[in-house]
Amino acid sequence: MNNINENYVLTPIPSSIGFSDYLVDSENGRIWSKKSEKILSSKPNDNGYVYVSLIGDDGKSYAYGVHRLVMASVSGMPLEMFKRGMIEVDHYPGEDEKWNNSRYNLQMSSRTMQYRESTRAKMGHGKRLKEEQVREILNGFEQWKAKGLKVSEYIKQAADQYGHGYRNMWNIVNGKSWKHLHTESA
Repeated sequence: MNNINENYVLTPIPSSIGFSDYLVDSENGRIWSKKSEKILSSKPNDNGYVYVSLIGDDGKSYAYGVHRLVMASVSGMPLEMFKRGMIEVDHYPGEDEKWNNSRYNLQMSSRTMQYRESTRAKMGHGKRLKEEQVREILNGFEQWKAKGLKVSEYIKQAADQYGHGYRNMWNIVNGKSWKHLHTESA
């Protein structure tokens, strides 16, 4: 391990898939590759989260949020426990520092507990969109994609325009909600 300080504590990622080529630096919230002998890139995405692609022992590629990998490694609980509907990983106390995946900025929580008042204020206002509005969003999205522009930018703009959260807009444009409108246009 010539590119990492020997004082870091590196721990494995517990998972049924097996990620034996990787270790977690939970103090700094980073992932170490044994194969390349270096830290994987920790550049945040447009939402502020850091994701990495890992090659499992089965030879397949998997993308994970570094916050989940760190929490699985710190807790010793299998990575598969840290997904929607099970155990959430919350950036706290630095909730605006989603790029900070140090174990000191992470906590396990339920889905309900994850959304404190400050987080709820950033989400939509609880008004359901009308079908006509969703059609506008999807038409706008198709035009946006045709121009080759960044999808995440469109989602941010639509979320602001319609007063809804990013995740809600993401679900709409990716066919996770309002599915019947996607099948009509297919």
